[in-house]
Amino acid sequence: MILGRNNMANLCDRSECTGCAACAAVCPRGAISFEKDKLGFSYPIIDKALCVDCKRCEKTCPSLVKQKGNFPQEAIACHVMDESERLKSSSGGFATLLATKFVESGGVVYGCSFETPMCVKHIRCTTVGDLLKLRGSKYVQSSLNEIYVPLQQDLKKNMKVLFIGTPCQVAGVKSKFSKYDNLFVVDLVCHGIPSLQLLHDTLPWGLHLTDEYQFSFRNNISYRISVQKNNKPVYERPLYKDIFYKGFFNGLIFRTSCYRCFYAKPERISDLTIGDFWGLKSEKITDTEKGVSLVLVNTKNGELLLGKLGDKLVSERRSLQEAFKKNAQLNHPYRENFRAKLFRNIYPLFGYKCAIWASVPDKLIGSRIKYKLHKK
Repeated sequence: MILGRNNMANLCDRSECTGCAACAAVCPRGAISFEKDKLGFSYPIIDKALCVDCKRCEKTCPSLVKQKGNFPQEAIACHVMDESERLKSSSGGFATLLATKFVESGGVVYGCSFETPMCVKHIRCTTVGDLLKLRGSKYVQSSLNEIYVPLQQDLKKNMKVLFIGTPCQVAGVKSKFSKYDNLFVVDLVCHGIPSLQLLHDTLPWGLHLTDEYQFSFRNNISYRISVQKNNKPVYERPLYKDIFYKGFFNGLIFRTSCYRCFYAKPERISDLTIGDFWGLKSEKITDTEKGVSLVLVNTKNGELLLGKLGDKLVSERRSLQEAFKKNAQLNHPYRENFRAKLFRNIYPLFGYKCAIWASVPDKLIGSRIKYKLHKK
């Protein structure tokens, strides 16, 4: 929603805004800033005193100007050959290998990192050492506010640039930099994005206030929130009693636009789509408990990226039907239900813990009972 004159630019409705920040990146007057709603999601606001009605934000917004996707050419199940690297990664190690090869060839990689004090944002990486910050899944929304300027500078210098992000983030980057043929984009199979605020609210007080902690959502394919200090665990939360993951896996804590996501469908707007290959039934790759990457090849550029990694991967071509079967968000968005609406109404008044117990008491109690029965 936009404040100001009748002829002033109109951004998309908040229910469709993904927070990609492309609108602010193209504004020549710096008239667009961001404010957070009660759940911690950022939304653009136009300063009517600065706006000159150029409409560049309208023309760039990917929620207003939809981008055409490509149906994947093929689906690949794979993992890196290096066993230690595979076990350090969330899902087979493909993303780490891709980024490493890209940097080693002189390119620049932009990806999501936990930064200090505990925040999540995209950063610029030019060395293999920089890429260590990108390793691992981050199940909260990453800020793109700081990367549009350096990304444009790199593209103008004719450097090869690889951007890795959620589909809506890829759409934002492509909407601003569509004319550059030295831009390569990789999107993630995205189930929905919570805000960092919602994660903060589930942690012990103080853990998010210092730069001494390292945070992880997963250990390979095992979901377990873990906080470390100097590489030693100081806080861990098993899945069966984790209230953040209860909100995540039950679709309660996503951004409103996630429930009507334009990109949760077979047609992809990236060169490659990557994620976990859930439900793989393969005679070649049988140790799926160590993590297996799903790679969808969507464009010629995607073929080029994949072609440079062949000798470092254990890979197998699989059917698109199999790839889509266990990744629902390759078919449709997570559907908002009454529990999600209940959470959104209760959270601003009583906080996360009360909202989650009011929304999914059966899920919370059920997981604890199953855990105790399993322990017996």
